[in-house]
Amino acid sequence: MATVLPRGLALSVVAIVGLAGCSQSTTGTPAAGAPATSSSAGPTSSSDPTTSAAVGVAVDAGVVETSVLRPMQVESDDFWEEILALAGSSAGVSAPMSFLAESETLDCGGVALSGTDHFGPTYCAAQDEIVVSATFMADLGASQVLQADGTFVDPADDVGVYFLLAHEWGHNIIGELVAEKQADLTLVPSQQVELAADCLAGLMIAGVPRVFAVKDTEAVLGYVPVVGERFAGISGSPAARQAAIEVGLAPDYEDRAQFVTGLDQCLSSQAPQLAKALG
Repeated sequence: MATVLPRGLALSVVAIVGLAGCSQSTTGTPAAGAPATSSSAGPTSSSDPTTSAAVGVAVDAGVVETSVLRPMQVESDDFWEEILALAGSSAGVSAPMSFLAESETLDCGGVALSGTDHFGPTYCAAQDEIVVSATFMADLGASQVLQADGTFVDPADDVGVYFLLAHEWGHNIIGELVAEKQADLTLVPSQQVELAADCLAGLMIAGVPRVFAVKDTEAVLGYVPVVGERFAGISGSPAARQAAIEVGLAPDYEDRAQFVTGLDQCLSSQAPQLAKALG
């Protein structure tokens, strides 16, 4: 399934997360109480595998928004602003996060997104925003994978949930690069775009300030079968997706130039026709 980007450019519609009772926010602006982060500050500790005594509890959607999604949003935004600037690109990071209450729906280029959707995060190219459903957030809060403060008990859950967001952010970045170059995606297979987004998600996992204690590709993809995918038919095979993520994970955090190279490698290795269209 595909949608149409503003400026008449074709781009695949992709999925992302939502939260009950919250209105649209500005990209990079955390909700009250969310810790601000910056990619220039160096890595910060994420879930620690040594805290085996930690016990998961049920938390409400507000904790999921403030302590899980908002910090991830800020880190992702900062990361791409840094890497795109280093790459000499004028593309921006434009997609705000929009949270749909259970009673709300959003028309995304002819596809209805609902606050009752169980799917993970969805990037709506037609609206240029990442949409999160209340039901997804309620499900995550009730799953007892979090502690009371919103930190993850198991590092594998931390990276798995982050991937759901990072993949959608990858679609936004692809859309911004397409708009910058005024590229024609008519001949670009949707599966190539999906694999490029997987690769860019791996790049983010390697490069955002939080330290993911678990980075194996099975854990990274662990939540995909749990929440399902709205357009699963255009995704790559599990093996292809793992290979794409591995390419993204390759750069060394301390060498930021490697992430600029990694951006090019994600496009050229996973979506050669997209890379050709971008010039």
